[in-house]
Amino acid sequence: MKAFIYAFRGLGRGLVSGRNVLLQCLAVVAVTVFGIVKEFAEWQWIAVVLCFMVVIALELVNTAIEKLCDALHSDKSDAIRDVKDMAAGAVLWASIGSAAVFLIVVVTAV
Repeated sequence: MKAFIYAFRGLGRGLVSGRNVLLQCLAVVAVTVFGIVKEFAEWQWIAVVLCFMVVIALELVNTAIEKLCDALHSDKSDAIRDVKDMAAGAVLWASIGSAAVFLIVVVTAV
């Protein structure tokens, strides 16, 4: 039970401290409203919800990695920079894929 409490606390901290997590959540709201208006089919909802989950999960992991790197190594470091860049790249890659899925869903929803 404590694990769930810790997980929800982590989610809350990620939403509060991770500016990009909040932006991703706003995108979730916008896409959800669009889906309701366009009356997405079941498969379309499955696709966009999976994209929501992947992007926000990666954004939380990215935020955690950045915080950990900053806590462990406050000086400039090429290795730390590379780790942060790769974590951000994972979020970018998932976001590009999610945008592609959304475009497919929009085209098929018309």
